[in-house]
Amino acid sequence: MNQFTNYVELQAEKAENLSFCRGIKLLHIRDKVETMLGFIGKGGIFEEYTVHSIEHIDEMLKIVEWLIPDITKEKMTYAEWLMLTLAIYFHDLGMVVTKDEFEHRDETGFKEYKEKVLENTEEFEYEECAKERGDSFLYQEFVRENHAARIRQWIEGKNARNLGEAEAVCQEIEDILKNLDKMFKADLAMICESHHKDDIEDFSKYKVKKMYGNTENEKVNLNYIAIILRTADLLHITRDRTPSVARRLINVSNPVSVLEWEKQMAVRAVRPKDQRNEEGVVDNSKQKDTIEITAYFDGAETAEAYFGLSSYLQYTRKELAKCCEIVEKAQKREGAVGYEFPWREVDESQIEVNGFEKKKLQFTIAQDNILQLLVGHTLYNDSSVVVRELVQNGIDAVRLQTEYEKRNGKDYSQGKVWVEWNSVKRQLSFWDNGTGMSIQDVENYLLKVGASKYRDEVVKKQFPNFTSISHFGIGILTCFMVANDIDIVTSSDEQEEANSINLRKVNGSYLLRKMDKNELDVRIKQHGTMVKLYVRSDVDMAKLENDLRKWIVVPEIPVYLSVDGNENIRIGYNSLKEILIKYLNETGHDVDGEKYDVYEKKHGNVTVAYAVRHLKYMSDWCLMSADNRRVQRKAILPIGTCVEGIRVEFSTPGYKNTSILAIANIKNSKYQTNVARSAIELDANNEILSDIYDVYKDYVQEQMDRLEDQDYAQSWAVSEGRYLMRPLIYDDYSNSRIEPIDEDVLIHRLAHLKCLALENEGVRQIVSAEDVAELEEINIFECEMTRAGEYLLKEVRSSATLSSLIGVVCKDNFLAGVKNVICNIDMGNLLHQYALKNKEVSKIEVAHKERRIHVTYSCKNDLWYEFDLRNRGLAARSLYIPKKNMIISGLKEEIGVKNFGGIYIQSNTELCEYLIKVIGAFQSEDTEENKILLEVFLSYVFDNKVLEVAYKQDVNTSNMFKQLLEERFVSHWSRSGDNRVRLSVEQPQLPPIQRSVSGTYSGIGLSLREASIHRRLYLPQDFAGISAEVNGTGL
Repeated sequence: MNQFTNYVELQAEKAENLSFCRGIKLLHIRDKVETMLGFIGKGGIFEEYTVHSIEHIDEMLKIVEWLIPDITKEKMTYAEWLMLTLAIYFHDLGMVVTKDEFEHRDETGFKEYKEKVLENTEEFEYEECAKERGDSFLYQEFVRENHAARIRQWIEGKNARNLGEAEAVCQEIEDILKNLDKMFKADLAMICESHHKDDIEDFSKYKVKKMYGNTENEKVNLNYIAIILRTADLLHITRDRTPSVARRLINVSNPVSVLEWEKQMAVRAVRPKDQRNEEGVVDNSKQKDTIEITAYFDGAETAEAYFGLSSYLQYTRKELAKCCEIVEKAQKREGAVGYEFPWREVDESQIEVNGFEKKKLQFTIAQDNILQLLVGHTLYNDSSVVVRELVQNGIDAVRLQTEYEKRNGKDYSQGKVWVEWNSVKRQLSFWDNGTGMSIQDVENYLLKVGASKYRDEVVKKQFPNFTSISHFGIGILTCFMVANDIDIVTSSDEQEEANSINLRKVNGSYLLRKMDKNELDVRIKQHGTMVKLYVRSDVDMAKLENDLRKWIVVPEIPVYLSVDGNENIRIGYNSLKEILIKYLNETGHDVDGEKYDVYEKKHGNVTVAYAVRHLKYMSDWCLMSADNRRVQRKAILPIGTCVEGIRVEFSTPGYKNTSILAIANIKNSKYQTNVARSAIELDANNEILSDIYDVYKDYVQEQMDRLEDQDYAQSWAVSEGRYLMRPLIYDDYSNSRIEPIDEDVLIHRLAHLKCLALENEGVRQIVSAEDVAELEEINIFECEMTRAGEYLLKEVRSSATLSSLIGVVCKDNFLAGVKNVICNIDMGNLLHQYALKNKEVSKIEVAHKERRIHVTYSCKNDLWYEFDLRNRGLAARSLYIPKKNMIISGLKEEIGVKNFGGIYIQSNTELCEYLIKVIGAFQSEDTEENKILLEVFLSYVFDNKVLEVAYKQDVNTSNMFKQLLEERFVSHWSRSGDNRVRLSVEQPQLPPIQRSVSGTYSGIGLSLREASIHRRLYLPQDFAGISAEVNGTGL
């Protein structure tokens, strides 16, 4: 080429004499770039159905000619035309792949990319394509996704091997641009990369007035150049070229469809659509704003390709909308007046198909029905949510405005929300001086059900730490629960005029008109929103203040209510503690720090306030219960959980019901509410629940530590801990109805309380259940001696240990030298149960004369069958039958022991052998019925009415076992209705039980050793009187 003919290049050529680029020749640069572009498609990479030659550059330059409006062309400087032209020249050079680079591909980031793609691919055909065509296809995709970053590195003179080895290419680019100013070259590299980045809205990076010299022609609007480059690249999709955008970005679910479209090369033309006047006549004087696509798909086999193009155009629409919004912000915020981007839509009407239907079948929504569902009581069962939704929308808008001001180095402390009720006109108005809404906000968020500005990627990227209360984009619909007509006036910093919207009925059409900001109320004149509801006559507004106070608890932004023009009333409180203090004082519980008090604690993202009362004789503070009966009809019980100060739950924090008097607030948390905002959506890690439960745990620990500081015995303080926990968790001695949201999480958090007395070779310390759970082995001694010793240690403050006490009174100190002895075990305590949950009994020793049982627990090793004895009440409910050889040391004629943990059977007994056969028969077929029958059977073999009563003198037990079986087994199975299970009981001749162990009996002696007494039951030796058939298996 000897000279330029394209308008863009002609304008760019005029920049050659500017100070920052003297010595460059644009024609020379173009020739060099043309040579380099010729390498794209060599060596098996990008060689199919695609052109990335100089023709692509020329087509983009032609697109730019009509893409930039005439008014903007007149404003653009020579430096801007040069920056745009060079960006078009270089932006795709990152797709140049030399033979040497491909051969060294495994030395780059390609290896990790390949593994990730093949591992995460959801589309089978895409994976097959990758496997069939090998590394050349995958390396092509690797370069396609990274080519923008590659060219930036090369222009900057870097050759980072993670994106491919390209030393020769990098050197060639350095020679081409050697006469270009370094700052201009760095920005050129950034612009080239920008067409595959998602950060063009960052005006601090893409400055709108970047100066490379003192003259006006040396100024560049980098933001606008990046937008034009991105759009021109997107729109060059005619059949001579495929897009450089990663296919998986265009259509995540089916990237192969995009690949098929590329093969078809169906797009014939991309051009601006003619504008028509009211008579339908083409009017060239009107600014064009729609891009028209002409394409042709012939045959049913091209349907997949058509849908690939359709997906790409949908992607293009989103990009155009984003570019429009960025240009408008640049005009408003950065003063980039005259830089216009009118393109808002893509017209597919000129795409023709043959052999299939263009119409895509998909799920649709019956809009009227859905809208009625969303505004009715199906989702929200309380019409007072209207005030909650609109107030929290206002709070969010003010909070976001505060973030904008902070980013600009300003302090914004004037933010407020006002609620006004005019009972004569029945008008309910909500005002806030937050961000307000632009036209784009109204269209994309306010009137788009399910869309929320706070979930928009641009907002999330700008303010990653901002967490909104509003989240789902349906709050405005609640207004129609109380009103048919709604007026909205909103003013945004981004627009010179305000917007007014009149909503008439939920499924109607709405009118938007412009307003002069000077006409607005001073509260929203600069920025803010007013929502006015024309409340229906059938809606009772008498409880407006009460409704506001019910929802708005500790708002971050001040909220005020005014009724009929009267003085503003402040809604909400400054702290959670203030709420509870006010409630207690009003209900006759004066908070004086002596009898009643309120504590407020923070853990993680959660703050919890809770009420306590002082127990004079116990010297500690206990949690106060929340009594609904004492609440007046109009009053609100101050309990529940709030998100950013707005109440969403009305039960005790962390619980399903109302238990203790407490209230919580979650701030700056990623965890949100459900759609109706009636409950917290918990995450898999239960972070929020854990924080709430940790506040309760810390309270209990602080009270126990406080008792020790007041000179109470350490063991006494530990025992008080269980009493203090009773309002929080159910245990075997509690009668109250306690329903934690997740009992496992609650127990796990409370398990960090120091509640167990552990002695290790004579050294005593108080440890947590979690500490004990982490030990490999622990020992427990059950006898009256240890009980008495612990009781004494509880009553007397002393440095003595249980081992030292026993050493004083016993010649043989059985605790001497024993490691990890738990001294105060109580299996009715859930935390003590937690301490043993990962352990099982590994050794049992019985001392007859001392009436003592020593049990050793070790990490679980599947030593026992474990069953629940349902009819034994709280004591010894579990039955343990050994799977392996388990000899209980010290037993005489007994077959096992009964202790705090349950009943343990010794292995070398006929009864144990028989029970293992029974277990095997029941478990031969793993059904729920068999599990229930086995446990019921075992429950009555070890029934406490037989086992305990049989010990008494002169009791005739010959008929007892038969009666138990007939009464309970038969009645149980008749209810089950399972004909496959039958049990018959013949009259067994059971020998009477006597107190003496002397004498000869024909039966087996079933005798259990307890620490303090001896239990004994005799059954027939051969069990001949009992027969059962379970699914054909006879016993």
